[in-house]
This record gives sequence, structure tokens and C-alpha cells, in this order.
Amino acid sequence: MNPTHELGFLEIMKISTIMPVLLIMSIVMVAVLIERLMFYHKMAGVDPLLFKRIKQFIVEGKIKDAEAVAAKGDGLIADALEAVLTAAHSRNRAEMDHVLTLYFQRTQSMLGRRLGVFGTLSFISPLLGLLGTVLGVMTAFRDLALSGTGGPGVVAAGISEALVATAAGIFVAVSAALIYNYFNFRLKHVLNSLNIFGQEIALIVTIGRDV
Repeated sequence: MNPTHELGFLEIMKISTIMPVLLIMSIVMVAVLIERLMFYHKMAGVDPLLFKRIKQFIVEGKIKDAEAVAAKGDGLIADALEAVLTAAHSRNRAEMDHVLTLYFQRTQSMLGRRLGVFGTLSFISPLLGLLGTVLGVMTAFRDLALSGTGGPGVVAAGISEALVATAAGIFVAVSAALIYNYFNFRLKHVLNSLNIFGQEIALIVTIGRDV
């Protein structure tokens, strides 16, 4: 390769050890992001209007009607409220709290699935970028030693590898961190809503009045 030739993306991928790894990690990140976005869109909805209708039926003493409304809802919160209302027929607070705890853990598990991928990528990507920087600088000095002459063209390949690897590592890390924080915010919002809705339903059922 002509050292003065401008390096393109494919050439960087060929000469770099780290860039193909970062590319694969980016593809994995995007794939998991799409899967999680689709799952959250379908299952992580928080519908205050649904809860308002359920609560109204419970206040009127119509637990079966409230259960039917919850059964028509979509998402993990609706499933959990339906289970709590099924347990509410006994008016046993301990039983309702037990069901709510189980569905709380189930919701947390399902929404938290694969989020660790983003956390891991945000941590290791900068390290891989740094490794790519070191390897690129090593390549530059090797090319300089082999050529026996100076000049920017001699070290262009190594320096390009170093800079691109650094930039790619930072980009993947920042993207993964932002995605991770976004889904964690959504997860906490859903869990808080589920806990509030479930506890309020259990309280209304056990004391028999609107709280």
C-alpha cells in the first residue's frame, strides 16, 4: 500500500485489529437496542386512564369488572394488576401483596433483560479504543523503522488506525451509556407505577373505601 494513499474505511478495517471488534460490538448494540425498543413499546406502557377505570370499579365494589378491565389492557402492568385483582377476591392483603411482589420481580426481570449489554459496552469500548490507539502508534513506529526515512506518509497508516480506533471506542461507549441510562429510567418508571397502582388497589380493597 502506498503510504501517501488516503486510507478509507475498508482499508482501516483491514489494517486494524480493534476496528472489526468495535464494528461487531456496534452491530450487537443496535440489534439489542431495536429488540428492547420493540419490547418496551409493547409491554412497558403505563396507562393512568386504565388504572383510573380499574380503581373506579373497585371503589364501587365491582372487583370482577375491574379484573375484566385489567384483562383487556396491554403490557406488564395490566397483567400484574389483573393478577392482584384475582387475589383481591379473598380480600386478603397478605395474599395481594405476595402476588404484587411476584409480578414486580417478573416485570423487573423482563424489562431488565439484556440491558447489561449496554453497560458492558459502555465500559469496555473506551478500553478497546485505547488499545487500538496503542497498536496504531506501534504500527506507526514500526513503519518508520522499516522505511528508514521520516515524513508523515510513512506513519500515516499507524496514526490513522490509532485515531479512528480512539474515536470509534468513544462513540460506542457514549452511545451505549446513553441507551443504558434511557432504559434504566424507563424501567424505574414502570416499576414505580406498578408498585403505586398495586398498593393502592390492595389498600382500597382491604379498607373498602376510596383512598
